Amino acid sequence: MAIDWTLYLVTDPDLAGGRDNVVSIVQEAVRGGVTVVQLRDKEASDEQIERTARELLGVLGDVPLFINDRVEVAAKLGCHLHIGQDDMAFREAREKLGEGQLIGLSIGSSDELAAIADDARPDVIGIGPVHSTGTKKNAPAGMGPAAAAALAHAARERGIESVAIGGIKTHNAHELAGSEFAGICVVSDIMAAEDPAAAAAHLKEAFHG
Repeated sequence: MAIDWTLYLVTDPDLAGGRDNVVSIVQEAVRGGVTVVQLRDKEASDEQIERTARELLGVLGDVPLFINDRVEVAAKLGCHLHIGQDDMAFREAREKLGEGQLIGLSIGSSDELAAIADDARPDVIGIGPVHSTGTKKNAPAGMGPAAAAALAHAARERGIESVAIGGIKTHNAHELAGSEFAGICVVSDIMAAEDPAAAAAHLKEAFHG
């Protein structure tokens, strides 16, 4: 399954000004050039996640939808899944999902990359945080673009696509242009933007250099 990872939006209901605004912001962001969407809402119930995911599926068209951490919801809806290091084990998640449902995995160090088994590889990894960020509770300090790019290179050598995440904004996205990252993940610069479509377009332009 060929996916354009260039601009990967991770949703945040607080930055959106409330859960009810998420779908309309995503719709605008896709119009501006977002190529992948991840529904992340740590406080929501599975029922709320499913309801929002169904609404998103109704407006995303060909843009793939990943659901953060809720493997049962992803399995039920046929969506893709993203898991962190502290979530369900990768092999367990893979067993619960159907064919064609992709899994993304968060990676924050070379040790975590090395721990990925060749016979249980995620379809994409999110490497970060690149810069220190306040949008994820208890996130470690940013590793910097050079260290992140080195991890992206190591992942590419193993045939694993990667996207950069953590504090990536319009003013610094250019730092990752020309790297082996397939794309950038953005949260606040789109979710809290007055004009999500314009924000997405500017980010995409900055990353392409």
